[in-house]
This record gives sequence, C-alpha cells and structure tokens, in this order.
Amino acid sequence: MELNRETSLVERGAELSRHLVTLIVIRAIVLLLGLNLADRFALLPENIGSLPFLLLFNSIVLALTLVCLIWWQKGWKIRSQLYFQIGADLMLTTVLVAYTGGVQSSFVSFYLLVIIYCSLTLGRNGGMVGAALSTLLYAGIIAAHRSGLGSFENPSADLQQTSFKISAHVIGFFAVAYLGNYLHQRLQMIEWELKEKINSLKELQQLNEHIVSSIRSGLITTDLEGRIAVFNAAAGELTDSAPQQMMDKPVQNLIGNELWDRIVKGDWLHNLKALRHEQWISLPNGSKRFLGFSVSPLHDQNKESLGYIISFQDLTEIIRLEEEVRLKDRMAAIGRMAAGIAHEIRNPLTAMRGSVEILRSHAKLPEKDDRLLNILIRESDRLNKFVEDFLSFARPRKYEKRRLDLIPVLKDSVTLLRNSPEIKDKYEVNLKIDAAEIPIVGSADQLNQVFWNLAQNAVRAMPNGGELNISIEKTPDGTANVLFQDTGIGMNREEREQIFQPFHSGYSKGLGLGLSIIFQIMEDHGGKISFESEKGEGTKVNLCFPLEKQPSAPLLVEQTA
Repeated sequence: MELNRETSLVERGAELSRHLVTLIVIRAIVLLLGLNLADRFALLPENIGSLPFLLLFNSIVLALTLVCLIWWQKGWKIRSQLYFQIGADLMLTTVLVAYTGGVQSSFVSFYLLVIIYCSLTLGRNGGMVGAALSTLLYAGIIAAHRSGLGSFENPSADLQQTSFKISAHVIGFFAVAYLGNYLHQRLQMIEWELKEKINSLKELQQLNEHIVSSIRSGLITTDLEGRIAVFNAAAGELTDSAPQQMMDKPVQNLIGNELWDRIVKGDWLHNLKALRHEQWISLPNGSKRFLGFSVSPLHDQNKESLGYIISFQDLTEIIRLEEEVRLKDRMAAIGRMAAGIAHEIRNPLTAMRGSVEILRSHAKLPEKDDRLLNILIRESDRLNKFVEDFLSFARPRKYEKRRLDLIPVLKDSVTLLRNSPEIKDKYEVNLKIDAAEIPIVGSADQLNQVFWNLAQNAVRAMPNGGELNISIEKTPDGTANVLFQDTGIGMNREEREQIFQPFHSGYSKGLGLGLSIIFQIMEDHGGKISFESEKGEGTKVNLCFPLEKQPSAPLLVEQTA
C-alpha cells in the first residue's frame, strides 16, 4: 500500500510538471499573440496602442516566461510554481483588461483560460477558487473605473447595460469553473479506469506469459507464412534451441517440410480435429529426438486465420520403452520355445557323437573316411556349443549375487582383453575410471561375460584397427554407467533394430546369441543397455547399473528368461 501511494505521488508530480511547461508555453503564446494581433487590427484603445505599453507588456510576458522555464527546469517546488504562475496570469490579465476598456475590454475572456487550467491542475475546488479570484479582480477593475481612477470607462454608459455585462461575465466565470471541475472529475475517473484496465491487461498478459512459459509441452505459434511468433521455454528445451533466437525464424527449419506441407494443405474449415504427426528431429548437438506434434489453426474474434498453433511432446522415452517391451516379449517367447527344442537336439546329438567315437575306435577306416569322421565330430562339438549357448539364453544357470565393486571386475576384463591374441598393435584399448568405488549387487562371472562379449564385438567392428574407449562413472541419479565406444564400422538403422534379435549376427562366425544373453544378464541385474551408432561413425554402448547403497548379505537368485 505504501509503495503504491509513493508511486501515485510520483506519477502526480510528473503529470503536474508536464502541465506546468504546457501552461508556460500557452500563456506566452496567448498573451503575446492576443495583444499584438489586437494592436495589428486596431482593436486597442488609441491611448494604449503606443509602442511603450506594448513593449513593456511584451517584455514582462517574456521575462515571466523565462523565469518560469528556468524554475521548471530546476524542478524546485512544483506546486509553488503552479501557484506563482496562476497569480501572475491573474495579475497580467487584470492589467490587460484594466488598460483595454474594463467591462468593454476584449480580453475579459482571458480570465476563463485561467479558470480552466485552475480546474485542471488544482483539483476539485481549483476552478471555483480561480473563478472567485477572477471575479474579485474584475469587480475591482470596474469599481476603480466607476470611481474615476481609470480613464477608459465611458461615464455615459448605461448602468443597466454595464451591470448586465458584469453579471454575464461573473456567471460565465463560475459556469466555466463548474464545467471545468466536472470535466476534471470525469477526466480523472476515465484516467483511473484506463489505468485499471491497463494494469489488468498487463496482469493478464503476464499471466498468459507465465502460463505459456510454465507449460511443459513445447508451444509454438506462427503466422500463415510460418514465421515464429511465440516459442516457449519447453520448446527450447525439447529442440535444444534458444527461444530468443527462434523468433521470426521459419518454423519449417525446425519441424521439416513434410509436416509443414501437411499444415498448409490441411482443410481447417471443415476438419475440427487437430492435426497429429510424429517424427524424428535432429538437434543442433547431433543427437535425435522423437517428437509428437499437434497442430491447430489460430483464429481471431472474426474467425479469420492468423496462423497456426503447434504443440509437441518428447516421445523418445516412450518409443524406447515400447521397443523394450516388444523385445522382452519376443525374447520371452523365443526362450520358452528354445527350452524344449534345445533338449530335443542335445540328446540325439550326444548319442550321435558317442556312436561316431565308438565306430572310430573299433574300425580301421581309410584316411578319407577318417577325415569325414573328424569333420563329423568337430561339427558335433560346434553344434553342441551352440546348444549350450542357446540353453544359457533360454534357461540360464544359477549364479550367486553378492555386493561387489564393479571397478575391479571391469579392470580384470580389460586386462584380459589387452592380453588376448586378437589385440595387436593396430588396436588401442583405453580405460577411464571416474569413481573410487562403485558398489552393486551382482555376479562377477556374468558381468565378466558381458564386458568380454562387448569388447569382442567392438574389436570385430574394427577389422582394420582402431580405438576402444572404456569408461565407468557414477551419475547423480544413483546409477553407474559403463561406456564402450569404438571407432569401427558402425550400424545402420535396420541393424540397430535387430541388434538383440537371437540368431542375428553381423559377423560371419557369430551365432547371434551374445547380445541376447547380455540383454538378459543386464535385466537380471536391474540394469539397462542402450546403443548409439551410425554407419561409418562407430558404436557407443552404455550399460546402466543401479548402485547398492546399503550392505546386504549374499543371496542366491535364479535367473529367468
């Protein structure tokens, strides 16, 4: 309340200061033009139309104007300036009326000007005070002339006619004062209502801006040509763009020509439903995000089209979860089928290999036939290894889970990789550790299998050599990330979609079960695995593990498909 009162006082002071400078300029123009034009057209009495009176009066008006302007410029006591100027104007008008014929003077109406701006500047009773002072001064002029102190009153003038003119002037003074007060009150009321509406409009505008900026969905409005008019904060976050930089830019650069063509060609007059569209967009940092768009027309109060409203949400996580659910369902179905098929294959396979061994030990066969038996045994072993991997995928063994530090497990896998025959001079394996300890609950054997398989895949993806960077770090959200990043051949979109598909391998000697088993191990550890890869740009694999915050006793957990 006190702040509003001080603000109101400051506003009234500024308004009064504007009135003062206007009053100074208007007074100088009215008095100088009025007197000099009257002299020009021979409207002044002959005895005052001489140069000394005009020169003296003009000099007084100019000097008063200069003094008032200096005073106003200094900003000293604004209200005192107003009182001084009103008093000076009354005196100048009185002198002018007295010396130009009194009741017969053509300048009596100048009193009305003083009364009017008294009403406008001094408030509710200012006009009446101005009218009363003007009446007293005017009556003094008439009384002085009637008593013979003046030389411009016609003694033979009709007393009734003179009285009527005086009464008419006085009535006019107070009528103008009343009208001025009324107009001043109405002006104040209108000004107050206007300020209230302006404040309400500002509050509404601020509320609208707060609503738009607080919406967690991206919101864009454009004109009919697609130039962006509104771009809220969420839109900037979802598109990795600065809202200020997107203003007046073509929205086609953001949403693409396909969606813009659908917007432009949409039948907005007959189709009341919002246009929906989903697509991947590329962010400035090179990553991609899957967004769901909803487009509606923007109309004014006359239903004329002004542009379009585009709202959108990030569906990337939803798409990832949908793909993960589909993958889990598919792998679960394959696992149930594989459990039965693997047993049916393994039993006769064992019998066949045993029979071949017995046949080979009891019969002396030619070298050609013996080579065939060796091939049969070798292929039986390879098929048996495949069945074992398949059984591991379909019905994993029991592993004891315990609280362990993930860093030594990863170090052991990297050491094993660096000393393996596959790693030659053309390969470089780097390990970066950004944590002192990463406690999790898991199986070291299974985790070694995960790390080894991923490292082997990375090496195979770099047939001509390259660099494999492995890092491990904690995240603020209570998880740990293990990152495998190679500089290999990468994968296209079709290969990425089939990466966890059993029996799908990108290498000639692969069985296509390694990543499927890794997926199940990560699921069993409550973790997640994700891939980022482009053809010719290498592959990045991220393993996300939940951290174990409280010590726990070792427990035996049976893994499930």
